[in-house]
Amino acid sequence: MKHILRKTRNALYESCNFLELMMALVVLAAILIACSSLGSSFLDYWNDRSSNAAFLTFVGHVFNILIGIEFLKMLCQPSEDTVLEVLIFLVARHMILDHTTVVENLITILSIGILFAIKKYINLPARKGSYGIFSGNSGSEPSGREPAPSSEDIQN
Repeated sequence: MKHILRKTRNALYESCNFLELMMALVVLAAILIACSSLGSSFLDYWNDRSSNAAFLTFVGHVFNILIGIEFLKMLCQPSEDTVLEVLIFLVARHMILDHTTVVENLITILSIGILFAIKKYINLPARKGSYGIFSGNSGSEPSGREPAPSSEDIQN
């Protein structure tokens, strides 16, 4: 019975990986479509260079593409770094493009600072055999990180 449950779990896990890959392909297609439409947004800005609204619209399109790219990276290699990068871009986009009060700007700046502090100071240890988002393991390396070069590699 345990063998059947283990096989079922493994099959479900592999099907989730496949679905994740399919969603990554859909996100990639959306990014490519958004990049192709960026030209018209740039032309609108170029034709109305003195307008702040045209510039903010163009920057909004660029941020959406950047967030999509970071989200795609997160889907392809889930780690705490990619999750935090997506969140940093989202918060920065909110601060730059939305009309907010001084208090909301302060909260946004504090949240970006907290995200950078999390990224710099909190290093969650990877559990052996864990492939979750916060495990630090992307599936290609046991620890999710590139191994440090040995002294032999440095000398060669």
